[in-house]
Amino acid sequence: MIINLNKFQSVKNITSDFTKNKPGIYFLLDVNEKTPRYKRIKNSYIQDPNGNYVIDHGMDITERVTRVLIYVGESIYPIRRLASHYFEENVDKKNRKDKKGIGPVFTHVRIIDKFKGFKYDSIRLHYERILVRKYLPHLNQASQLTENQKLIILNSEGKVSPYDLIKPYLLHSKNIYEAFKAWETEDMNYINEEFVSYDLKNKAGLIHPNTRDSRLYRDKKGNKLRFGRWLGDAVLRYHKKQVKAIKTYGINYKLFIKIYDQERYKEILRRDKITSAKTYIRNKEYKLKVSKIYRQLKKQNNQPELL
Repeated sequence: MIINLNKFQSVKNITSDFTKNKPGIYFLLDVNEKTPRYKRIKNSYIQDPNGNYVIDHGMDITERVTRVLIYVGESIYPIRRLASHYFEENVDKKNRKDKKGIGPVFTHVRIIDKFKGFKYDSIRLHYERILVRKYLPHLNQASQLTENQKLIILNSEGKVSPYDLIKPYLLHSKNIYEAFKAWETEDMNYINEEFVSYDLKNKAGLIHPNTRDSRLYRDKKGNKLRFGRWLGDAVLRYHKKQVKAIKTYGINYKLFIKIYDQERYKEILRRDKITSAKTYIRNKEYKLKVSKIYRQLKKQNNQPELL
């Protein structure tokens, strides 16, 4: 990724008009005196200490190559969010609720706020998801790999890339717009046509009175969900594009583990065997309990068959 520093501002010299704040997506860079700089001459990039271009070489799981692109984010108030990022650190990475900032680990900032003025603001989050998966910034949560995932990549000798192990996101801005229009009018045709089916029945073929179709526009109390909430809870979980992509992703992931992480695969088989045995015992006990209750009800009601 070739980056033009002329489009960025240094954290030591950021200017902004607070009276004209606009929602946007922001990019954070870490550029210092050791970062190689380049000049563009006849469509070629020549290394030059005074150049205004830098290069981010993408994710390196061995962390031998220093990253330039640190973070990609979105906010209704980008300047306030940047201040939070710079002055507050994420101390507890496991607890997402405590995540406030990333600390003073970036030197340059760019805010893009030229988006079309839609009635909904999830379009920024949509583009952020796309950009994070495209460039895999150094500190974004969605572009982090576990030690097990890194092992798969190393053992595959280049056959598996980081992109193969990142949860897919295949929606387009058109899909978000269509979802918004359907949400506005609570269009059930959209849910039936664009989402996968949702079965409310349990294993016994019954529907609990408190069970709710998670694809719907309203919560259990009948209150309409905010679009952003519905987008995350329903569209990303049940849209046919996403469901198909995630299913393929899951199949491939299991195959990668089987081929390139055999010790982990053996452990999974051992764990599943124990889980299956426990599940069989629980199901057997449950069936015996249900059968006993069924016979008691049948006797009390004097019914040849209980529906």
